[in-house]
Amino acid sequence: MLERFDVVVIGAGIAGCAVARELSRRHLSIAVVDKGHDVASATTRANSGIVHAGYDPQPGTLKAHYNVAGSRMYPQLARDLHFGYHNNGAFVVAFSADERPVLEVLRERGVENGVPNLEIIDAAELRRREPHIGSEAVAALWVPTGAICNPFSVALAYGENAVSNGAVFSLGTEVLAIERSRDGFVITIAYDGDPVSPFAGEDASKAGTTRRIEARCIVNAAGVYADTVNDMVARHRFSITAREGEYCLYDTGYGSLFSSTIFQTPTKAGKGVLITPTGGGNLLVGPNAVARDDREDTDTYADDLDDLLKAAKRTWNGVSGRGIICNFAGLRASGDTGDFVIGEAPDVPCFFNIACLESPGLTAAPAIAVDVAAQVAERLDAEENPDFDPYRTGTPRFGKLDDAQRDKLIAEDPRWGHLICRCQEVPEAEVVAAVHGLIPATTVDGVKWRTGATMGRCQGGFCMPAIAAIIARERGIDITEVTKRGGDSPLLVGAIEGGAAHV
Repeated sequence: MLERFDVVVIGAGIAGCAVARELSRRHLSIAVVDKGHDVASATTRANSGIVHAGYDPQPGTLKAHYNVAGSRMYPQLARDLHFGYHNNGAFVVAFSADERPVLEVLRERGVENGVPNLEIIDAAELRRREPHIGSEAVAALWVPTGAICNPFSVALAYGENAVSNGAVFSLGTEVLAIERSRDGFVITIAYDGDPVSPFAGEDASKAGTTRRIEARCIVNAAGVYADTVNDMVARHRFSITAREGEYCLYDTGYGSLFSSTIFQTPTKAGKGVLITPTGGGNLLVGPNAVARDDREDTDTYADDLDDLLKAAKRTWNGVSGRGIICNFAGLRASGDTGDFVIGEAPDVPCFFNIACLESPGLTAAPAIAVDVAAQVAERLDAEENPDFDPYRTGTPRFGKLDDAQRDKLIAEDPRWGHLICRCQEVPEAEVVAAVHGLIPATTVDGVKWRTGATMGRCQGGFCMPAIAAIIARERGIDITEVTKRGGDSPLLVGAIEGGAAHV
């Protein structure tokens, strides 16, 4: 007999994790599957982390509605789910007299969308607030409700709260096919060799193993592959282009140069290159927008990064390669309709799309999740779950604690006093907690995104071997089985005399 769920969510990015949590408010059995080896392993992870206020989308669109609604939800969600959120505000800067009228257009659009307290300020006031702004700046739109967050942490918080309320996650699990059945859908899935799958059994440790599961409803939140998943069952179709956005991340010594997020006036190509502080104290510059045929291509390219920095020079005249500790790229799911695709497919009952979530998808996801979960619950006539717990307490971040708090933790468990990552002040106990979390970190990158380890100036040069050893110890596997990000990303390249492995 096939294992059966009321709802299967395809995709464990911000949208999939959020809708799983909202669905867990009802009496429903919920499974989330994703071919990545962690939550938020694709578009969500490689994101600017901007909680957009909502002045940019065209009024009347789904983007406009869900952008503003989602932005309003973030402060309370951050308190309930214990993730980092900072209301630092944003500026949209005009660098010529020709660009200044665009600020008026954005302000009027924002007012129509329901964004409060928008204000256009002159160059002198802008420089008073942001002394490092480019010399050509002539005016700016001040957006006080703009904010920043850590996208991975938001998705993980949603996912862990969903798990604590009964949902299950199966990662390293790809959807190969979907068939309609009399009672819903039969989904063929394949495992990528990671045994951490709560409903897979021991066979999940063998790469390529397939099985079938049943679902009464499906929520398609598959990111850049959402059109592919939709086309498995629906005749009503949409098309996605994967647009790569590349970023440069600066050392924490640069994080205080700007206090707010700084946008350039937008063009038809998008919001342009931004500069923003991050929740970790770094400075982030990017993204560009390059169409890619390969939906797995997240490489960065020297010429593109050079062009990115040249574009950013208008905003920050002193921008250069000095201080960059890493660069990375993410893919955005740009739909052919120019808007989000949300809700039940017109020709497939009980198949719901959360698709084409390019910017402002991160901001919009919480509000979208509430609406789609309500639609699914209505379809399934699902009752409220009186035991639903909306709160999640995260693991303490040692590097953010005061001395008294640190001393208390060390007294309870000496592993809190054993630093693994000195750059980010991550102790052994924090790494262990990540490996044994509600959604476990099974890779070095999994530990990285939960704790900040390897994200300092040395980029893991000193702490990565120790993290790999802890993962192996805690999971009861050989260190040769530990990977950087799952799948084909081995850390070990050989052996030294006597058989010990090189990390």
